[in-house]
Amino acid sequence: MAMAVVLELAAGAGLAYLAGFSRVRVVLLSFNPAWVAVVFGALLVSFTGYLGAYWGIFRVETGRSLSRRQIGTVAAAGFGGFLASGGGALERYALEKAGTDRGDARARLLALAGLEQGVLALGACGTAIAVLASASSQPTAGFTIPWAVIPVPGLVLAFWAAERYRHRFAGRPGWRGALGTFLVSVHLIRELVIHPWPRASASVGMALFWAADGLAAWSALAAFGLRMNPAAFFVGFATGMVFTRRTGPLAGAGILALVLPLTIWAGDAPFAAAVVGVFVYRLLCIVLPLPLSLAVLPALRDLEEVSRQPPASERS
Repeated sequence: MAMAVVLELAAGAGLAYLAGFSRVRVVLLSFNPAWVAVVFGALLVSFTGYLGAYWGIFRVETGRSLSRRQIGTVAAAGFGGFLASGGGALERYALEKAGTDRGDARARLLALAGLEQGVLALGACGTAIAVLASASSQPTAGFTIPWAVIPVPGLVLAFWAAERYRHRFAGRPGWRGALGTFLVSVHLIRELVIHPWPRASASVGMALFWAADGLAAWSALAAFGLRMNPAAFFVGFATGMVFTRRTGPLAGAGILALVLPLTIWAGDAPFAAAVVGVFVYRLLCIVLPLPLSLAVLPALRDLEEVSRQPPASERS
């Protein structure tokens, strides 16, 4: 906890120095605390979406079902990303203790991470196309054109590679096995896209997660008088999310606080306001989920082995 706070403070202080402490002081004087309630509410909604995404991921091609209580426990522990060393280590432990096969747990958590980045990329793709169509000069073409062009072909290529090569590498030792697990995770995401029902909660939940998380960041900027164009903001926000707080070490403490202000500033935001707003957003992202994560730790220790159920194909 101390390390995360120190990293966030170091990132904020360093960027405040670059922006100019006098300019930062002016931004701080414009603080409107009413927007903090919006940030808080948006983060609560984002957890609801995240929980739905979890539930959907574990309904794809699985012969073993986790109960709603177990899904909720694991999701609450991993939502903030603060208690894991990065990559969902805590979640893997909890899922394996709940009776999920180790390989299956790894593949599904990778699929969840891929779904996080994939939905964000597709949202940024649509937003970038809208920015280009409006002939807006902000963000610059260096930001918008890659988002408009790359995500969809990249997704199609990943789906093709997963279907062609996943059986070749699955279950192999070493790096081949790791590649096989990754390809299985891509296959799971493909199944969500090709056969969305009855697992629509995964993609819909993740879309809700990012929409609410983006609203939380936008509202943190608005708390200091910065009402950015939503399209320009979201392109910068998506560019700065080099990884999510669930997959980054210590919820990305210190790293995202450095990158996000720069990419949002590139969307024509005043630098000092971007630094202060992102600092508040990042601090709340770490602090608000922490009590919930700590509260469910005893429940993680008490997870019981779930009853074996036949695959969905046999039940039908």
